[in-house]
Amino acid sequence: MTQAIYQHFRSTERAFIDKASDWLTSVIDSYSLVTTDFLNPRQVFILTTLVQGQHASNIQMFTSSIIAETEYVKVILAPTYYQLEKADFEMACLQIDFASKFVTLKHSQILGTLLGETGLERSKIGDIVVHDTFAQVFMDAKLATLITDSIHKIARSGVKIREIDVTKFVSTTEQAVTKTVTLSSLRLDKAIASVFNMSRNLAQNLIQSNKAKVNYTEVLRNDFELVAGDLVSIRGLGRIEIGQTLGLTKKDKVRVEVQFISNKK
Repeated sequence: MTQAIYQHFRSTERAFIDKASDWLTSVIDSYSLVTTDFLNPRQVFILTTLVQGQHASNIQMFTSSIIAETEYVKVILAPTYYQLEKADFEMACLQIDFASKFVTLKHSQILGTLLGETGLERSKIGDIVVHDTFAQVFMDAKLATLITDSIHKIARSGVKIREIDVTKFVSTTEQAVTKTVTLSSLRLDKAIASVFNMSRNLAQNLIQSNKAKVNYTEVLRNDFELVAGDLVSIRGLGRIEIGQTLGLTKKDKVRVEVQFISNKK
């Protein structure tokens, strides 16, 4: 099965496909429950494809979106007889209060501190949502105390971190604006240059400076070929999703639908 599924995804995604396949094998062979770390939407899509492809009748799949609508989710893979308990997701929500009159915290500052001060892997932390006077972050419940006890300052600002009930999570609304753009190529550097109205050299510098991600994975290749459905994020500029190709212009350029995505409170 694994070899057959490879052809539907990029080679860079094979490591996750192998890991997901091991999870499914564990559920089927050992009748055990698998609770994953936080997965991004692309990983959830791959895992869903694997389950639906061959294991739909043998495995149940649940995501923590039933608790809170977040971008990163934890997934439970279980035998068919399993009865879902929300506590099985082992997920906690922390609130970070800061002096908003004197400082504004950014997502990158919060994530950098959480990872740098604790040595945690990114997969142990879910969504980080920053509001005017506070921020909230989802994480593995077993590690919540580590954060609340060890972190008292973020970006030189004193903070108070406490665990709150997940029902008190304040989400943001993702808004997307669809536009049609004309691209000389679906190469990553050319697409960034065209969509964000910059020179190709600047686009290449962004890529080489580790500021470009495709489907949540850093990409360093300027000639990386994009396809419909790819989510491209450029640090400091925003995110775009590549839509369907609408044909060629008279000068053989590609007309593509692109969604510009932003988060609004």
